[in-house]
Amino acid sequence: KFALGLAVLAVATCPSWAKNFGPLDVDGAGQQIYLVGPDWAAGNVQMQGSSGFTLNGGGRVYFAVKPNEDFSDPSMYWQTPLDGWHFSYTLDLSNVGCHCNAAGYFIGMPGPAGGDGGDWYCDANFVNSQWCPEYDTLESNKYTVAGTLHTCNGGNGYWTDCDRGGCQNNAFYVDSNMFCPEDRCTINTNKPFLVSHYQDGSQANIWMQQDGREASFDFCSDGGYCSKMAQSYGGMVFGASLWGGGGINMDWLDGMTGCWGECNIGGSSVKFSGFNIWK
Repeated sequence: KFALGLAVLAVATCPSWAKNFGPLDVDGAGQQIYLVGPDWAAGNVQMQGSSGFTLNGGGRVYFAVKPNEDFSDPSMYWQTPLDGWHFSYTLDLSNVGCHCNAAGYFIGMPGPAGGDGGDWYCDANFVNSQWCPEYDTLESNKYTVAGTLHTCNGGNGYWTDCDRGGCQNNAFYVDSNMFCPEDRCTINTNKPFLVSHYQDGSQANIWMQQDGREASFDFCSDGGYCSKMAQSYGGMVFGASLWGGGGINMDWLDGMTGCWGECNIGGSSVKFSGFNIWK
């Protein structure tokens, strides 16, 4: 307890530096949203005015309601309402190759403390040494997209452990012609496309549209699991990241597609724009 107290005190007295990248338009949010992230990601983030952002060569960002330049205030993050809501954006994966991962996700931030990174981050795999529920709405590259629900044990912001594997589905398993960098697929990932997520106590769905064509699938077929996950939908923080390379095994995401080659994370980029939330 003494060590934990010191850790919390250290975060309170020596806050980690955040970077406020600027205002971000989210139609339907009812308030100004800001894009923030750890200062180490500053070189990876490029704002597209207030309409969107690009992650270049890596990086991680969060949606916030305060344009803070440090992580001393855990209430800075936007608690996005999810239960029965649609959350959409335009996505450009044309420069995210095999074994790279362009991710969008909701997590039960803030954690109980600043954690190793000082930014109150938590997830279902104990990153930043803190557990919390995680809703992976998008783990993707040009070859496929997957989504996963991760529930946890505990509550009220204090979680004892989580289901690391979660309840997952992958576009390739639903339809191998749904999503790929070719015209034969419903969604040709060499071009931008619209993505919309919908979730409630019975389902978590991704819907995509491009040039008049549509595709969708549910992430989890276990009704009980969906119901338990929905207990976290009162408010979760949206984050986005781009990662891979360096020998990281991404076969769980795209191995089934037959794509090959090491992720060139330094040469990769993903663009998110046109955010909207509605019920």
